[in-house]
Amino acid sequence: MSRPTLHIPGQWLQVTVTVLIAAVLTALMSIGFQRANQLQSASSALQGVAGLSNQPALLLSELTLLQRSLESRTYAGDTLRDIAAIRNLNQRAFEALHVDLVRAGLAQASELSAPLQQALAGWNRMDAELAPIIHAAGDELYTDTAGGSGLSTRGTQVKKAVDTILATDTGTVREMGGQLRDTAARLRRIVTGEGRSLRTLLLAGTTVAALLMMLVLYYGVRSRRAAATAAAAQRQVTDILGTVREGLFLVGQDLRLGGTCSDSLAVLLRRPAPAGCSFEELLSPLTDAKTVAAGLKFLSLLWKDKVKDELIESINPLSQVEVRFDNGKGGAEVRFLSFSFRRVRGVDAGSAQVLGVISDVTDRVLLARELDTTRSDNDSQTTLLLQLLRVDPLQLDACLSNANDGFRRVNALLKAPEQGHHELSRKLDGVFREIHAVKGEASAIGLSSIVERAHGIEDLLSGLRSKATLVGNDFVPVVVRLNELMTLAATIRTMQERLTPYQAQGRGASLAPPGPGAMLEAMLSRLATETARAHGREVRLETQGLAAIPAAEAAAIKDICVHMVKNAVVHGIEPAPERLGRGKSATGVLRIIYTEQAAAGRTLSFEDDGRGLDYEAIIDRALRRGLVRPEDAAALDRATACRLIFQPGFSTATEVSEHAGRGVGLDAVNALTRRIGGRIGLATAPGRYTRFSIQLPAATVDASGRASR
Repeated sequence: MSRPTLHIPGQWLQVTVTVLIAAVLTALMSIGFQRANQLQSASSALQGVAGLSNQPALLLSELTLLQRSLESRTYAGDTLRDIAAIRNLNQRAFEALHVDLVRAGLAQASELSAPLQQALAGWNRMDAELAPIIHAAGDELYTDTAGGSGLSTRGTQVKKAVDTILATDTGTVREMGGQLRDTAARLRRIVTGEGRSLRTLLLAGTTVAALLMMLVLYYGVRSRRAAATAAAAQRQVTDILGTVREGLFLVGQDLRLGGTCSDSLAVLLRRPAPAGCSFEELLSPLTDAKTVAAGLKFLSLLWKDKVKDELIESINPLSQVEVRFDNGKGGAEVRFLSFSFRRVRGVDAGSAQVLGVISDVTDRVLLARELDTTRSDNDSQTTLLLQLLRVDPLQLDACLSNANDGFRRVNALLKAPEQGHHELSRKLDGVFREIHAVKGEASAIGLSSIVERAHGIEDLLSGLRSKATLVGNDFVPVVVRLNELMTLAATIRTMQERLTPYQAQGRGASLAPPGPGAMLEAMLSRLATETARAHGREVRLETQGLAAIPAAEAAAIKDICVHMVKNAVVHGIEPAPERLGRGKSATGVLRIIYTEQAAAGRTLSFEDDGRGLDYEAIIDRALRRGLVRPEDAAALDRATACRLIFQPGFSTATEVSEHAGRGVGLDAVNALTRRIGGRIGLATAPGRYTRFSIQLPAATVDASGRASR
């Protein structure tokens, strides 16, 4: 979108010309005002000089009149007052004339100073001679004598002063008048010249004012055109901001939004009038404080000139933000917003801003998640298929059958109406044992998909085991995850049924399937190898008599063997360096022997040549679990202490792994042994061996000749 641009150089030229013309006009007006004041003062001075030019002759006339009055002995008081008035008037006129000339700037004018100084000097001499006259009173000039009225002493002094002035200063008075008239003529010429200069100045000012007016009119026309263009551009911007689906806004360096933004911004943020608020206020209701802090820190980087825009955008923490809005029904509507930013440079560095764009990318995110889920499902299906191809079909069939049996027992446990923490804890232990058994058998045949799901359920159960008080609703997440595991098992069963014909063709119809004992030996061998590799051990499994296990007990004994193999490898067999340090071979040996004796019954033994049971570690863990009281711990004999390992949740492992650490294995072995009517014996020697002996009742033979219990 194009945008209107301001021609900055042209604007500055217009402003400069306007300022210069205005400055010239101001200077002309200032000079004109000053010249007008000077002209006014000069005119006043001209009037003063013109008035003074007649005063000397008038004063001389009054003195002549006074002389005649003194000679005729007539009343002269009025004449004396007129002379005093003329004298005072002349004195003030000379002072005012000096002031006017100073204001007019003519005090030092050479063409005025000479005649004016001469006239002033003549007046000062006359003024000094007038002193006896102007201080006399009319009634003190005459005195009465025998011969009639005569001049008094004061009158004689006045008569003498008047006669002297008239005799000596008549020429001076005439010269003074001529000097003042000459000064007036010269001053008149000056005033006339100043008037012409002022008219010229006023004409120039009028011309400049007219030029300024024309310029203002021209700029006014251009301004109207620019305003119309700006209004059209503003309408376009308004139309764009009201149409775009993205939320557009500008952010200043103070991280506050500008006053203009797109209409969609308020819609996307569900916030009325977002313009003018700070970016933190805008973001805080939408996401967590950590994301807000990261967003503010990222936004502050946009004012660093050394940071490239492409690099900044690549580290944008707000490129996809999950937000929640109240849907008005007591719930929340989840949306995904994308914030992007671009630096906007103005004409000067101080006008730099950041353009923010907010887009609703919910559809895109959900589509991407759906694609990821589909891809993940496809990958999972492929992975699962590869797992099934590597698993013996008979072992897989047995594993799935046992898993279904375990799921039924778990469902029965979960549906049982137990109340209270103690009963719920027993339910928890039972579910734990069944899930652990499913996980163990799946691990033994390499079915990692079931192992991972079962391990997740064990995580939930471990969290429940650590709770101080259990309630029925605590098992709801377990039920959900159990349904997922059962669905996976059903999927595996379906895939296994589809693969069976092809696997049978691959083996050949003439090959007989292996017996249960061989299958169990193969499974346990693989389990021992995989578990040893996962824990950095080396182990060799030796078995004897497993082919003689009765079919009725095959499933239970298989589960017992799985738990015991994993327990022996993880807890019994030492790592190779440790074994070598004890003078043993690097490879540990695990023996599983099944024997039958007609009178004594049957024995299933597990013996490893590992480190043996650690009595101190068992006591320490039992104290931590609260299985024994501190005051009773010292009195426990080794046999009693060692049997604590069969308690639910007991484990000496320091960390949980896929194979150990839950405290379920030996608890499950104990439960399975009791289920088939057996009992467990234990013998161990520190650093040498550990032997578990499971005594089973004697087997009977049914009508078909098959051994059963």
